[in-house]
Amino acid sequence: MTTSQVTLTDGRILAYIDYDPPTTTPAAAAAAGKDGEEAHVTTTTTTTTKPVLFYCHGFPGSRIEGDFLVSAARRHGARLISVDRPGMGLSTFQPNRSVLDWPRDVLQLADHLSINGFYVVGASGGAPYVFACVKEVSKTGRLLGACVVAGAYPLSLGTAGMSWPVRILMLTASSKWFGGVVGWLMDWDFGSVARDREHPERMRKVLVRAMKAKPEPDARCVDSEEVTTKLVEAMHESYRQPSGGGINLDIRLIAGDWGFDLADLDTEEGFNICLWHGGRDANVPVAMARNAASLIKGAKLKVLEDEAHLSISLNAQDQFLEDLLGTVDRQPAGMTEESCAPACTDVYGCMDSEGEIAH
Repeated sequence: MTTSQVTLTDGRILAYIDYDPPTTTPAAAAAAGKDGEEAHVTTTTTTTTKPVLFYCHGFPGSRIEGDFLVSAARRHGARLISVDRPGMGLSTFQPNRSVLDWPRDVLQLADHLSINGFYVVGASGGAPYVFACVKEVSKTGRLLGACVVAGAYPLSLGTAGMSWPVRILMLTASSKWFGGVVGWLMDWDFGSVARDREHPERMRKVLVRAMKAKPEPDARCVDSEEVTTKLVEAMHESYRQPSGGGINLDIRLIAGDWGFDLADLDTEEGFNICLWHGGRDANVPVAMARNAASLIKGAKLKVLEDEAHLSISLNAQDQFLEDLLGTVDRQPAGMTEESCAPACTDVYGCMDSEGEIAH
């Protein structure tokens, strides 16, 4: 897919992939009446009414993650746009940025693409940025809905059940005194491998070893060559910039104070905020998602008990897009009630934020 760039008002570059941009075609307009008059060629843009999804990647991550979601987005008739956060991929590093700076970047990109209303979707470390858009963009009337999958939530919601490596990473990153050390250590330990594009097998080895130590649903994800190759590519792109400043700042923002509380998200009645989480997630235990859902006005939490952190993002795409968009009234391709039954009590096996079965 082709990467595009937009220059923001402060001079920074924001890189993104627009997977299904409106079709632009040359149209010849024949000149009438006069000899020797040349035909004029004009450009017409085919407008569409597709719902637009802005995707907020995980950590570490990049716009390449959109490759995992694009097929499902197309099945739901949606236009997917995946964006690099500042300092990752090809987006310019933004020192001293905050989580609440992100909605302004998204709005500038939407304006550049002549998009009025849109949805936001985020996985894992993309969650704070989705919620920031809910806080800042929903009041403009342009944000139509939001979905968080396996989202990272504030540490104040409890870390019981979180794997020790992730807990140490997040608690250290949130520290006023030691937060800066985390990004440096990650870059020292991981960055050199991730930047070695000439030897992708090094990154693959590190990634597979790490994933095989995860809960079984996540460990199975790297049994797929296609998934593993794409994850390696996304990691390479995440660490593209040599300084590592974007990675360092991003983890501190995700683990630290977002600049707002989930309880303060003030949306119109009926605004759709859907949260999806795996019951076996060891990166972000499901109790954190349940606590978050209890704070967010109008949030719907749906738990797939047999999924984990990465696996739910790959295996439940049709479900969470249908939950967000309401576009499909059929079973997602390849899914049956029987195959879903071990994880759930209804066809999607979902509980809402109050513990009721969600239909």
